[in-house]
Amino acid sequence: MSIKQHFARWKETEAAKLRPMTPKQRAGYILHYYRFWFIGLALLLLVGFYIGDAVIQSHKEILLQGFFTNDEYNLFPAERIEKDYAATQTLTRQQRVVFDDALYIDLGGEASEYTAASNGKLTAYMMMHELDFVVTSDEVLEYYKDTFPMEDLETLLPADLREALADQLFFNTDADGKTTAIALDMTQSRFVAGTGADADPNIQHTYYFFVPAGAPHPEQIVQFLRYSFGL
Repeated sequence: MSIKQHFARWKETEAAKLRPMTPKQRAGYILHYYRFWFIGLALLLLVGFYIGDAVIQSHKEILLQGFFTNDEYNLFPAERIEKDYAATQTLTRQQRVVFDDALYIDLGGEASEYTAASNGKLTAYMMMHELDFVVTSDEVLEYYKDTFPMEDLETLLPADLREALADQLFFNTDADGKTTAIALDMTQSRFVAGTGADADPNIQHTYYFFVPAGAPHPEQIVQFLRYSFGL
């Protein structure tokens, strides 16, 4: 018997069952016997929606991409910041900003697999020049400052922003004796002081913003810093 014949017989059988029922009984019967089909269809539609959205997002131009690591205090919720910042920019339907706060670098030797995955992602995006900035803790910056090449913020920032943020600049002297501004203290930003977290004694780390060498969107980096510090 073909599939078409099976379907026709099933349809005829179900119609015979439903025919003598009242509308209320039919509704109860359908909901009871076909609930798993409805659930399966809903899940299928949901999966299809997410796959479709992922495909659409992957074809959009990324105007700014940043990573937040070791955010133990949820000072930098990537999804919320992404939406808030995007709302301040004039983006077309084919443009987006991408922030990720799911990275963690454990310098104590624990969570080694997660640390390796986070390190691998950071390194890959830096090498491919797809990463615009990283916000991370003081101890991770200390670990990275002699490992990853970083942009000199005194060169990257325009004069007005450089002057306004002069007290927040973090300087480092490399092995050749050259001193550059490799990072920016985020304590006075909207994410820390702006929420009162700078006075929270439970927060034991300072968070810094740095720009990997070769970051692809310097203009957007400047705009993000203006947004971050209300300048």
